[in-house]
Amino acid sequence: MKKMTQRIALLGGLLVTMALASCGQSAPGAGEQDDSPAAVAFRYRDGLMTTISWKVAQLRGMAQGDIPMDDAAFKKDAKDVITLASMIPEGFIPDSIVKGSAALPEIWMNLPDFKQKAMDLQNAAKALSDAAEANGAEAAKGMVQPVGSACGACHRPYRRREQ
Repeated sequence: MKKMTQRIALLGGLLVTMALASCGQSAPGAGEQDDSPAAVAFRYRDGLMTTISWKVAQLRGMAQGDIPMDDAAFKKDAKDVITLASMIPEGFIPDSIVKGSAALPEIWMNLPDFKQKAMDLQNAAKALSDAAEANGAEAAKGMVQPVGSACGACHRPYRRREQ
């Protein structure tokens, strides 16, 4: 439970930071912040990817029985991933590899493929959401894996691996 509370606090902090950044403000105590378009795009996509990761982890946890199945939460998280996936390309403006970014230049060299992979994630989440709405989360839990696979299909060619 403590781990979940920490994750919720982290997510809340990220969402506040994203909201403030979108208004041109910095988080309290953040100090000087790079407000260049590249840095803003990075902060946007970093928060977005963290949120997607959180939502997919919740879906995976319920599907695998690590988190108690909650039909309403499962359906909401699946719908949220659809929306969040549609927002991915917005955060990848040209020349937006800044300190802390794991994005590889291959994104911009293969932008149509990158955008298709974001759409593939959106489509996998839509299929999961539709199945959960039609048959319930318990029946749809087997469709979480394709959502995770769609994430990985983009990370492998377009994200720097952590050392």
